[in-house]
Amino acid sequence: MTATKPSTPSTDPRAYPAIREAFRGYLHEDWTTEYADSEDAARAFRRDAAEDQSKAVAAEAKKLRAALAGMEVRDLRKLLGAGFGSGWRPSTAAEADRVLRILAGE
Repeated sequence: MTATKPSTPSTDPRAYPAIREAFRGYLHEDWTTEYADSEDAARAFRRDAAEDQSKAVAAEAKKLRAALAGMEVRDLRKLLGAGFGSGWRPSTAAEADRVLRILAGE
């Protein structure tokens, strides 16, 4: 029997359609005029989302947090902005993690 290596979650935005939709709806190019900060935008999503949408985003947010662990902030900014089609560019890795924790319902 051969041991299998645990798979690393993907950082490919196509693997996270619910997160992409949430980012485009709440962390779009004008999000800073609508929300106090990125965490406020994430909390607004949680308040507004239908239960099925909230569950889908929560599951994806948990996987994405694992995939982004240890990523440099410049790479996070590029991926979460252009890669996910949002206007959000987190200032720090901790900010990105906090937003994903809120979206995950943690």
